[in-house]
This record gives sequence, structure tokens and C-alpha cells, in this order.
Amino acid sequence: MTEIRDDFDRWLDAEAGKLRQRWDSPELWPRIAGSLEEERWRAETGGRRVWPLAMAAMLALTMLFGGWLVWVARTGRPALLSEQALEEVQKAESAYAQSIEKLARLARPRLEDPPDALASSYREKLMLLDNAIEALKAEAARNPYHDHLRRELLALYQDKQRTLEGILNEKQSGGLAR
Repeated sequence: MTEIRDDFDRWLDAEAGKLRQRWDSPELWPRIAGSLEEERWRAETGGRRVWPLAMAAMLALTMLFGGWLVWVARTGRPALLSEQALEEVQKAESAYAQSIEKLARLARPRLEDPPDALASSYREKLMLLDNAIEALKAEAARNPYHDHLRRELLALYQDKQRTLEGILNEKQSGGLAR
């Protein structure tokens, strides 16, 4: 019986040897070594990567600042308004706001008791625009020389003007009629 077992073991070893394959994996040992080095580093530092994160943040800030400088150089627009430009912008803003208020007075009767869903939508949009305009005006009052705030405020005024004109055009075409 032991002789049969020994023969079987020899046969099994021979067959298993035939199944053995070898292949080259040049990336295997460098990956293992890199993983071991990373594990050693984590054990020594507690796994914190402070310097790489700080360097990435500095790089991002540098790129943003550089992009801003390029934008200012290309557009020729300063980020802040001069005293004279601020006065001109404030006068133009005031005149524009007055003309929009005249449009609002014309549209107000059509919006006080909205006859349909479209009129209700216009009314809600105007309320949102008015809230946004007030918030942006307050921010611009705190930082009056900021060019971007003034441009955003202008965009809101223009949106309000288009909305009011849409209400008046709908009334003339019969869309908001009772």
C-alpha cells in the first residue's frame, strides 16, 4: 500500500511540475517595494500628507491669481472702479432703476391679482429678482468699488426689465387679459 502511495506521490509531483508556469512581471516587484515603502512612511508619519496638500493648495492659488492677472490684462478692466467711474456707474444705475420702476408701475395692475399661471410665474420671478437686487445692492454698498458686483447688479436689472417687458407684451397680445 505504501508503494502505491509513493508511486502516486511521484506521479502527482511530476504532473504538478508540468502545470507550473512562469511569466515575467517586471512591474510586480517595484509595486511591492512601493507599497512597502508607503506602509513604512504611513507608520512613521501617521498617514498624514500635509506637505503635498499644502503644495497643491499653493499651486491652485497661484494658478487662480495668474489667471486673474491674465484676465485683467486681456480685458483691460480693473477689478476695482476708480472714484470717477464709480460716480458714473451710480448715476447710470439710478437712471436705469428709475426707468425699470416706471415699467413696474405699468405692469403692477396686471400682477396684483394674477389671472392665470403665467401671470403668477411672472409675479414670483419679479419677487425673486427684487430680493436678489436688494441683496446685491446691500453688498455693493459695503464694497462700492467692486466691478464684478456692479456687473452682476446690471445683469439682474436687465433680467427684471425683460420680465416686465414680457408682462406688458403679454397683456397687449391678450395673454394676461382677464
